Amino acid sequence: MSKIIDDAKALKKELDNTPLIQEYMQIRDIFHKNEEILQLKKEIVRAKNENRIEDHKRLKKEYDNHPLVMNYLSLQEEVRALLKQICDIINI
Repeated sequence: MSKIIDDAKALKKELDNTPLIQEYMQIRDIFHKNEEILQLKKEIVRAKNENRIEDHKRLKKEYDNHPLVMNYLSLQEEVRALLKQICDIINI
């Protein structure tokens, strides 16, 4: 069992050193701390709770088209694809 754990740790270390994962982690941190994004999320929730449909649509569109959101989501998909590929290889 120790060999499996050691291999998993080595794989994580290798993944952590890939440019894709490093970029994703950096953008993820920026995304989760970005005041503009945090404020937009609050406004979206508030508009929905107050039944302001047009405001909600406008704010959601603004959020979805924000360059940081688009970059983060794109990187997230790339990371998911990489992890799925690794899972598929492990499960062969």
